[in-house]
Amino acid sequence: MSRQYHAKNPGDRVPKRMRAYRSSFLLLVCLTLLPRALALAQAPPSVRTPSGKLRVYLDCMYECDTEYLKQNIDFIDYVRDRQSSELHVLVTTENTGGGGTSWTLKFIGLEFFKDEEHTLTFATPQTATSDDKRKEFARVFKLGLVSYAVATDIAPNLDVSVKAYEGKGAEVKPAKDRWNYWVFRFGAGGNMNGERSSNNRNYRVNFSASRVTDEWKINISLFSNTNRSSFKVTDDFVVDSNTNSWNLSSLVVKSWGPQWSYGVRSSVNHSSFSNINRSMSGAPAIEYDFFPYSESSRRSLTVQYSMSLTTYDYRELTIFDKMQETVPNHSVQTSLGIRAPWGSLGGSANISQHLNHMDRYRISLNGNTDIRLFKGLSFDIFAQYDKIGDQIALRKADVTTEEVLLHLQQRATGYSYFLNFGINYSFGSIFNSTVNPRFGGF
Repeated sequence: MSRQYHAKNPGDRVPKRMRAYRSSFLLLVCLTLLPRALALAQAPPSVRTPSGKLRVYLDCMYECDTEYLKQNIDFIDYVRDRQSSELHVLVTTENTGGGGTSWTLKFIGLEFFKDEEHTLTFATPQTATSDDKRKEFARVFKLGLVSYAVATDIAPNLDVSVKAYEGKGAEVKPAKDRWNYWVFRFGAGGNMNGERSSNNRNYRVNFSASRVTDEWKINISLFSNTNRSSFKVTDDFVVDSNTNSWNLSSLVVKSWGPQWSYGVRSSVNHSSFSNINRSMSGAPAIEYDFFPYSESSRRSLTVQYSMSLTTYDYRELTIFDKMQETVPNHSVQTSLGIRAPWGSLGGSANISQHLNHMDRYRISLNGNTDIRLFKGLSFDIFAQYDKIGDQIALRKADVTTEEVLLHLQQRATGYSYFLNFGINYSFGSIFNSTVNPRFGGF
């Protein structure tokens, strides 16, 4: 007798143990591939421009000659908004001890290049012209762009060139600085304007000397300003306005680790507007930065405490019947500065108080920010407020009408403020790589 088996489906021929193994294997494969599939589904698409060029947002507040860059670095597309870019280049600058500029370029990858970041730094000397600066910036800018541009459609057109240099055997000796890091500056200038019934003359002189190393910072500066005006009201009535001021100040700072420093300020002043014939002061101080000073181009949060002793010699009798006096003072100042891809934020608060009259004080607050709220929209604001309770130099004699209108004498006040704000919104094409200088003065 023969037996016949009729299978309902091919799987019925597979033993139950084998079917269990196969199901387990398929389940394991699904569990392994599921996270990868979800990641691909959630990842932002890598959108390229029609030309296939790298989209770059150049975030540079000062010094960058964008027209020069667009004309000489054309293997990328310059876009006007960060959210439309694949690479955000954040540029910050600081003054060097030699009077030059230290540049920091932070390359921040977005979209396809997300989490790919690197930083390049360089310095230009005090004697560098605007053309020298923009050429050196363009050179370093291109170096930073290469690692991103090689992943775009423009890669086959990229090449590398190297200037001739001395071989490995050449010994490089440090240059001897005959000035021992001292830098001196001198300037003088003025302006004149007038018409039939009025004229104005202004003259100014400035001088500075500085020496900056990793351990020491020394600054000495002198500034003088004279302003003379004449207003002819009638043939028999002419009003003359003369004000002058000068200031000699010095600062000596010693580094004390990556976040501490201490130093001394001193100054000698004269101001006809403030009724000060001469004042002399000295103020030792100590400062702490919550972030290392090496990160100051990107972020800083400092607290400084100082004590001072100032002697005053007044031009006229003050409201406190003084012609001379000596005032001890102390102050605390906190300063914040942040520069990030979303914008910038800065501010300071200073509280000073006379130690011989505790009711005489001044509170100064100021802050500024420039924030990108969302694509195309940015908001900026600068605000300053002073609570004034230390006007000891005010002239006792009454202020004349001419002195009020011409702003020749300081007057009593309990506060002062200043506010400036704005909002900007742009829309339309995100590309701005073309330069057309025609009718540039229109």
